[in-house]
Amino acid sequence: MVTPPKPPANDSLPPLLRTVVVSSGLLVFGMVVALSLPTPQSGTAPEAPKPEPMLTVENAVELCHQLFEEPKEYIDDAAKRRRWDLRRESCKMAFEANPANADLKTAYARNLPYEQKAEAIAMLREAASQGSAEAYHQLYEHHRSWDRGDLDKVQLVTRAEAARALHKAAELGHPFATRILVRRLEDGDIVKRDIVAARYWAERAVANPAKDASKGGLLVTLGRLLATSDKPDERARGLDILEKLNAPGHYQYGAKRELALAIRKEDPVRARALLEEARRPDPGGAIVPLAEMLIAGEGGPADPKRALSLLTGKSDSWMPMVEGASNSWMAKGMLGQLTLEGKLVPRDIQKAVNLIDNASAYDFNARMQVVRLLAEYPETRVSHPRITLYYAVEAAELDEPGATAALIELKLSANAQFQDRPGACKLIETAASRGDQTMAQRLADCRAN
Repeated sequence: MVTPPKPPANDSLPPLLRTVVVSSGLLVFGMVVALSLPTPQSGTAPEAPKPEPMLTVENAVELCHQLFEEPKEYIDDAAKRRRWDLRRESCKMAFEANPANADLKTAYARNLPYEQKAEAIAMLREAASQGSAEAYHQLYEHHRSWDRGDLDKVQLVTRAEAARALHKAAELGHPFATRILVRRLEDGDIVKRDIVAARYWAERAVANPAKDASKGGLLVTLGRLLATSDKPDERARGLDILEKLNAPGHYQYGAKRELALAIRKEDPVRARALLEEARRPDPGGAIVPLAEMLIAGEGGPADPKRALSLLTGKSDSWMPMVEGASNSWMAKGMLGQLTLEGKLVPRDIQKAVNLIDNASAYDFNARMQVVRLLAEYPETRVSHPRITLYYAVEAAELDEPGATAALIELKLSANAQFQDRPGACKLIETAASRGDQTMAQRLADCRAN
């Protein structure tokens, strides 16, 4: 079971440029603190505004690097803008004083407004060629944030370049890129799924954690991945990691759920008990496997009525259900499966597609199931067909198992949102050229028509 990914912080910057007010004698530490002070509460005499720091060639590099870190205290919008403006000016000054430095080139490129993104991308590529891990990471981030979702959009950074950049950033020891690469390898998004590689990079992520990363959270990921290995020594080590994270007196978010999933087959009674314990602190992750066990009578008496109430967040009793359970994408995905089968709830294909599509934002298998359902039931619709098509094409480009065949069937179907016979024939031709013998007859049919 995979928890929803946490998107990285947005590094986009406002296009406005403000003047840095000159004042002398302040240390860099004092400069940053002064910019980060909260707004005085009502009823309190306002303090005189503190002078902003003097930006010099000597402190520009330090300010540039420091101001990329988010302040730990609350600051209002005006202080944020002053901070962003000072970051942009300090990075610009630092870069102009040393334009050959790859890290300063990367920092300067990150501060350019979106209207100058073509220039920024060129600078990032140059810095990456000089060995900057951050430049590689920012190339990936640009694709992820700006270039995806529309097949008709010209991409400044292609998916293939972004995937290579993410791998390279991880190889160069970029902690955050390493953590993201683990998720991408596991989930199949921009990068082709590869669980063996995900285990390798999860080890690297634990050994070199990002500054804001939870060591316990990284260990949960590593333990989960190792516990699914078919190698006995790796599985044993994964179970040992998860057991230690569940030691008495120790709490780590997600650890109970992952241990339950890892031992579910061998010890369903304990697995079910662990999921019961985890369902309140971790409703999004624990409720779906618990509902599966309740429906199947696995690890204890069957209770499908309770399973359904857990998934929907509704209860016939006076006891309130876990808040947020019905908003879980995993719960919606399972409700979609039950609705598709007509199990516990009335069968409704369109409703099932809607629910599974909701889960598809985080689940590769759900994305591919939606594609197959749209082809099988051409009267069904999705609310964002361009996005659905984009991810289907991306999966086919990555050569994920079954992705090309599913996309061909969708384009050949009578579904008005996706019908595209010429496009299907082009895909068939590509698949046949790669040696897929099953496409030979289909290619002949395409050429005949």
